[in-house]
Amino acid sequence: MVVDLFSKALETPKTLPQPLVKANKLFVENMEKLLVLQMNSLKSYLDIGLNQMRAAAEITDLQSLQDFYKRQAEIAQTVQQKLMSDAKVMSEMATRFKTEMDGLTKATLEDVLPKAA
Repeated sequence: MVVDLFSKALETPKTLPQPLVKANKLFVENMEKLLVLQMNSLKSYLDIGLNQMRAAAEITDLQSLQDFYKRQAEIAQTVQQKLMSDAKVMSEMATRFKTEMDGLTKATLEDVLPKAA
């Protein structure tokens, strides 16, 4: 019986097992979502930085310098909120991916284990 299991495992399949195909698709879908999120976040942070550089370039006197510094707390709060929001979204994505992979693994084991016995 054990020899039969190893022999079957070593046979060259004509197609990939369906659970492997599903896992690959799930992985690619989640990587795509993660990359889109990261690209959008990067653009937001770059926009904030460029706007800050533009604002700094507009400083011409002491009053405009003081105004610039007063806005820095608001900008810092905006960046902090964006970082927290991005971290929350990424955490939710990771949790969703784990749940989906756990479900796929459970379904595969429930399907394969009775056949192996």
